Amino acid sequence: MILFASFVVAAALNPFVNKLDDKVKNRAISASIIILTSIVALFALILPIIVMCYKEIVLFISIMPQKAANFYQFITHSKLYGHTISDLIPYENLANASSHIAQNVFNQSINLTVSVAQAVFVILALTMFIYYILLDKEYLRSKFIEFFPPNLKEKAGYILFNITSKVGNYVRAQVLSMVTVGIMVTIEVAILGIEYPVLLGLIAGICEIIPVLGPTIAIAVIVTIAFPLGMGKIVLAIILFLAIQQISNYMIRPFLFGKFMKLHPITIMVALFAAEEFLGVWGVILSPAIAATICVLIDELYLSPINSQETGAQVEK
Repeated sequence: MILFASFVVAAALNPFVNKLDDKVKNRAISASIIILTSIVALFALILPIIVMCYKEIVLFISIMPQKAANFYQFITHSKLYGHTISDLIPYENLANASSHIAQNVFNQSINLTVSVAQAVFVILALTMFIYYILLDKEYLRSKFIEFFPPNLKEKAGYILFNITSKVGNYVRAQVLSMVTVGIMVTIEVAILGIEYPVLLGLIAGICEIIPVLGPTIAIAVIVTIAFPLGMGKIVLAIILFLAIQQISNYMIRPFLFGKFMKLHPITIMVALFAAEEFLGVWGVILSPAIAATICVLIDELYLSPINSQETGAQVEK
């Protein structure tokens, strides 16, 4: 999946590398500039979220002593049936359980560290794959065509070109889908009077690339920000957000992927369900590109030969 994801991103960046290469006349420099520009643009989008998280963490740490003091005051002075809560807490059991809790926290911290390390490795591997696919495009294409007999080499090159074009269009369609959702969420949040409408729209747009979990994260952030405004605003924000998700899933995404990739919306929806069942999160993210690849192969290797034979038979008659 990492290799296929690299191919998809490289196919989307390839036209920009080709244009820059016409001016620079150096494929390696062109590929490096386009990849670095893409990384900088992506970081520029994510940076506001990082700044917001940093500010929230600093604020949380600053108020923790007061929160802890209030909690201790509540435990030592609140009474339940004539007894303080501190009298009802089984300290011995709590002490015995603390070691298990500490061990679980330690294990979870190790798992988190490993996950972060794996994510860094995946990002580095993805970047290197994309770079070499862009750099050695012609070499890789020629090596791929060498696997086919002479009478099929031209056909193989044509199929590879079609697949590259469609999976490149997938990335463009995905970006437009994220931008559309981000704009709609920004408008929704602004109408409801919730703070940080642009930032919340940006979060929702970025999370759109992650199926199921992404929208959940986005709505959780929106509800957290909207909480001081009352339950009515929270319920209305959730309803409008769910409506935006339905519009995105059943109207915007099928239309954009169908337009850019020349695939019927039903094909896109079937691919989404199939990928979710068999390939997990990465499969859902890449399902339109996978569907485009399969459709090109079926069309060129099966449907076109059959239709051409039928057309030839009708001409002979």
